[in-house]
Amino acid sequence: MAEAPACSANTAMLETQVLASGLIIRQDFTEAVRPVFFQTEYEEFLYATHGGTLFLVVFRGRVYGVTCAHVFGDFPHGRLFVAQVKRAQKGSLPGHVTGLAYPSSPRDDAVGTDVTDLCLIQFSDDTSPDFFRSPYVIEERTVATSQAGHVLCVAGVLKDKTSIVLPDIDIGYCRLEFQDAGPCESDPFLRRAEAQFDHPAVTSVTGISGSPVYDQTAHALCGMVIRGGMTGSRCTIYYLDVFDIVRFLDSVSRGAESAYYTKPAPWPVSREPAT
Repeated sequence: MAEAPACSANTAMLETQVLASGLIIRQDFTEAVRPVFFQTEYEEFLYATHGGTLFLVVFRGRVYGVTCAHVFGDFPHGRLFVAQVKRAQKGSLPGHVTGLAYPSSPRDDAVGTDVTDLCLIQFSDDTSPDFFRSPYVIEERTVATSQAGHVLCVAGVLKDKTSIVLPDIDIGYCRLEFQDAGPCESDPFLRRAEAQFDHPAVTSVTGISGSPVYDQTAHALCGMVIRGGMTGSRCTIYYLDVFDIVRFLDSVSRGAESAYYTKPAPWPVSREPAT
């Protein structure tokens, strides 16, 4: 599987992190990334996609997929294929998807925002974190809200670099470097990041919706790309703050029907996304 040229070298990004329990782990968030593929009924076109990225996380001992709802398009949700490993080979097993969860029924300042584009993929009870080999462990010391000026890395799948022509499947994995530009003025759930791509191979970022965003300055996961685009060689992305992703993971893991909370400064926002 091909890895598209990016602003940073295609080398391992293993980070050493100390969990709240004192346990020391090493993890590379880029290894948790998967393309959003769907299995079809056609033998000659076994897999299809509208583009999009998902990433695998472990939260409170369970594994989940995280992505954007809009990347599903018109594909049946039941045909989602989440490969066991990042560089899947013929015969690779998929994870057993049992359901999807979305924030809904937003209240107060959450109405009309992109928080409802968040989607959690749920797997069967017997799907252990080890099944996917390299999901990203989420807990208080492995995530952080970014700050303006911090250096960010986005690991995703570029649609125009991805080709599904069986028996060959080439996935356009990429790692793109951005700089955090602060909160989005029109949506309290989003932050903005900017980049200048002078590499001629990067002309479009279609497909990175659902990609994890890693704060290289803080050494922690800081969010998920909702949307982005390019004007010439200039790229802008808008990404969902990890604070809200963790809140939703907490609600889903507890089986809560709703969650109402106030977002810390600079955005004093209250909302109730039902699960």
